[in-house]
Amino acid sequence: LPTTVAVPTSTGWMTQALVVNPNEVRWCVTSDKEKKKCMDLAKALGDLKSQYSLLCVQRDSPNECYETIKSHRADAVTLDGGDIYKAGEAPYLLRPLAGEDYGPDHAPAQGVCYYAVAVAKAGRVSDLSNLGGKKSCHTGVGKSAGWNLPIGKLLEKGILTWEGPSSGSVEKAVSNFFSSSCAPGSKELPFLDKASKAKLCGLCIGKGDNKCVKNAAEPYYDYGGAFRCLKEDAGDVAFVKHVTVNEDTTEKAERAGYELLCGNGGRAPVSDFRRCHIAFVAAHAVVARSSDDIDQRKRSAILGLLNEAENYFGVNGTQKSKFELFSSSSYGGKNLLFKDSTQSLFRLPALFDHRSYLGSEYTSALASLSSARKKDATFICPLRWCCISDGEKNKCDAWDLHKRELRCLGTHSMEKCIWMIKNGEADVMSLDGGQVYLAGKCGLIPVMAEYYDDVSNRGPWLSCLPPPTGKYYAVAIVKKTNRDVSLKDLSGKSICHTGINRTAGWNIPIGQLVADGKIDSCNIEKGAARLFGPGCTPGSREASLCERCIGEEAAAVGSTGKHKCEFSSHERYFGYSGAFRCMVETGDVAFAKHTTVSENTDGANKEAWAKNLRSSDYELLCADGKRAPVSAYKTCHLAQAPSHAVVTRAALKTPVQEFLRDSQLKYGHSGMDREKFSLFSSERYQGKDLLFKDSAKCLVKVEADSYRDFLGAGYAKTMDGLNACAKSVLLRLFIFFMN
Repeated sequence: LPTTVAVPTSTGWMTQALVVNPNEVRWCVTSDKEKKKCMDLAKALGDLKSQYSLLCVQRDSPNECYETIKSHRADAVTLDGGDIYKAGEAPYLLRPLAGEDYGPDHAPAQGVCYYAVAVAKAGRVSDLSNLGGKKSCHTGVGKSAGWNLPIGKLLEKGILTWEGPSSGSVEKAVSNFFSSSCAPGSKELPFLDKASKAKLCGLCIGKGDNKCVKNAAEPYYDYGGAFRCLKEDAGDVAFVKHVTVNEDTTEKAERAGYELLCGNGGRAPVSDFRRCHIAFVAAHAVVARSSDDIDQRKRSAILGLLNEAENYFGVNGTQKSKFELFSSSSYGGKNLLFKDSTQSLFRLPALFDHRSYLGSEYTSALASLSSARKKDATFICPLRWCCISDGEKNKCDAWDLHKRELRCLGTHSMEKCIWMIKNGEADVMSLDGGQVYLAGKCGLIPVMAEYYDDVSNRGPWLSCLPPPTGKYYAVAIVKKTNRDVSLKDLSGKSICHTGINRTAGWNIPIGQLVADGKIDSCNIEKGAARLFGPGCTPGSREASLCERCIGEEAAAVGSTGKHKCEFSSHERYFGYSGAFRCMVETGDVAFAKHTTVSENTDGANKEAWAKNLRSSDYELLCADGKRAPVSAYKTCHLAQAPSHAVVTRAALKTPVQEFLRDSQLKYGHSGMDREKFSLFSSERYQGKDLLFKDSAKCLVKVEADSYRDFLGAGYAKTMDGLNACAKSVLLRLFIFFMN
């Protein structure tokens, strides 16, 4: 497929057409030895008739590699943590695809190369916050564990103060913070004044010109040297990696004389590094572009090539005698293409960006090194609301036209929004119960919940106090004339779901089918596809579960529009009203909520498809196999479901609640400015249930202490069962970090 890109020339930029071979991967290398290994890999793959072709592009440095990849002249490169961070930031915006796994003998966990730790002699230093005026031992200026991460952490926590580059170098600030140090390499910094160099080199013991040099001629250089500096009582703290104490002590009793200073405060034994550390340093990873569909296809080719190369030439490869992927000894070098200690490669979840992979501890520390610490990083004004459709974005933009209190961010993925909020790239969004479960797993909390019962004749804010339960009923809706359908047997029926992983439309009915043994809990979507006939489940990856979806309105009458089966309001069968419409037009059963029929019949919905519908033409399916009128939902339902809720990070709980309280006073059902904007109406924005459900009467404060308490023990347990094997992308991310 041809594409056009801008490429640099000696006289500026020019537009150049590229013919993209989807199975060709151009790997960037930074040395002659690495290029030779790359070319041998390309030949070995070619000899085995691989569907992928590998080309090798040589540059002088990792920096040149990510510039080359950005400009479409190469596709992939393997980088260490520091370079992954640089390559992920603007203007490059590269993303990691696969990480190196070094096995249990080489690394503490998958995706982790090592932990950066602060070591002190037992009882000498009470806490990281008490390091001011102490003597410090560093592996070297600019090194990750010995300098960048600990100094970044001290800046991030406000223990070390620095007003930014305009106030002088961070090295000078460090020299003023500690009473004396050994930071090898600091004497070679041309911008550092003589007095600061003297303090940063004061503890070093190299002879003559070798004192404080950044190599082994300085005895206190590197991990072993920094620990020796502490061991010999030259310093009070050593910044090293988690294995250093074990490697440089021989007796258990000797190791007991040291302890770790935790990044979040307190102390711990040296064996407790997983909990008590400065940051983890991520394993090397393969990075590539991620900006458009062509890049996505190229990423698939890169992952396919890596999978094939590992199957042939990895540690247990079937063709290892012809080429060794994780060995560099034949080329007279080390760690060429991949680290020699790599045991395997692991694919990263789709939502991963460089910050996700490196972890917040690492990225926050590095960010602190390049700019002054913000006085208050807890609350960002205006709040950033994450929207998952154009309709939501349009409604959100109308909410605060002047953007003083609210800024609206658009994406087309609920999971992407949750991940953005977790990472501090957005602040708040509204979710249904099943999505609250996923958000809770990622560390977010519900702070406000929708309430659906009548609150007339009461104040706009106090109308929902004391807090009601905020529950609603999940129901199964059918046409009264469709007699050949029952909850006892849904085999082959056309089912209309509100969306994958949504509470009333998926989690509750599918959870019950899993509990009854009708769907395999480890293969839920495929099991549902086998049980049901063609239907519509927005967000599903199974073809039959998307077959009846229709996407957005198309130009030609009767044709299917774009965004078919997308998990957003672009798909006309998405959400409660969408699932009901799907059942009306093409399906047998709609799984929705108890108010869905009344919201779309008897003139309540003016859209063309709904304006002539009568509620009396529909019934509910009951758990015992019987039917009931739609008004009998309290006795004929699948389950009570937790209400939709607004989620955010714990630090923003109060600002979000206060903002929504004020908004409700102005724009709620009884709000003073409800004619200008309505929180609980979507009709002006060509959609249904945008930001909040149209049937919501008000928002209530969530009093529960955790997302599980909010959801209720029964529903949380249902979600645990649904996710026991078939985990969403977000849960895979959660598990990655918890391990």
